[in-house]
Amino acid sequence: MAGEAPQAPEEHAPPSDLGALLPLMQMRNVVGYLYGSEDISLLFYALIRREKPQNLIELGTGVGVTAFWMAQAAKENGSGKVWTIDDGSQWTDVAHFRRAMAPLSQVPPFDRIDFATVTYADFIRRATELLGLGDHLVFLDQHLELERPGAFSPDRLPFLQVPWDFLFLDISRQPDHILDVLRDFLPRMGPVGSVFIDSASTSAVSFLFLEQLVEQLNRGKVPRHFLQNTDAQQQRVLTDFIASRRFTLMHLVERLRRAQNSTAWLKIEPNDYIPHPETLMKWV
Repeated sequence: MAGEAPQAPEEHAPPSDLGALLPLMQMRNVVGYLYGSEDISLLFYALIRREKPQNLIELGTGVGVTAFWMAQAAKENGSGKVWTIDDGSQWTDVAHFRRAMAPLSQVPPFDRIDFATVTYADFIRRATELLGLGDHLVFLDQHLELERPGAFSPDRLPFLQVPWDFLFLDISRQPDHILDVLRDFLPRMGPVGSVFIDSASTSAVSFLFLEQLVEQLNRGKVPRHFLQNTDAQQQRVLTDFIASRRFTLMHLVERLRRAQNSTAWLKIEPNDYIPHPETLMKWV
């Protein structure tokens, strides 16, 4: 109609880089099973492309499958950085690591890695370089003690110096460790965030614990564990954060009969009448 302002064209997602995705898919096919990462890596890729988180953290790198898919999604989005941390303690037998990763020696560009001599940390760093992900992926070769006070200090871990919005806990599903991580990470979260906990949904203890925890959080109740090893100011921050957020728990369960066959997804959003992250809304 005359006089109406022209509407801006709808945005389209940036295209996927098919050439970059091929080696990631081949990696997923040949070594993804080592940590049950074959499908969750694809889910993370799609979710990151869709929601565009900026500060993504992975506690437990494994052999890098999920980290590389996450970083590729951030690269295609044009922004975002993945921080992944692991000390390689599950691969202290270097010969075992080299045998496990040997199938990648036939997959470009991984075929440019010397799998007869490579170490765990060298592999992650070299693969990051070969995949062209250096601007969107940082690997920290560090040991984490989740229960130690100060384990997640911003002075030690640069990814906590700015708000985070995507966290993958891939080194423990124990209730105490989940609480340790949430206590330290929640006050440093941006307006909206997601926490993924590997294998928690198919551990009876972790499943029941998360169900009860989320129910309490949505009632504004602060777990006693959060009040330990924290000062009065930190306790107020945690209390205010929990009171102003909505927690949604989803259990992502595979039909495969194996130990690593699920991921618990805890989505954390502001108490609001619209969804987050903020986007174009239709009011009818």
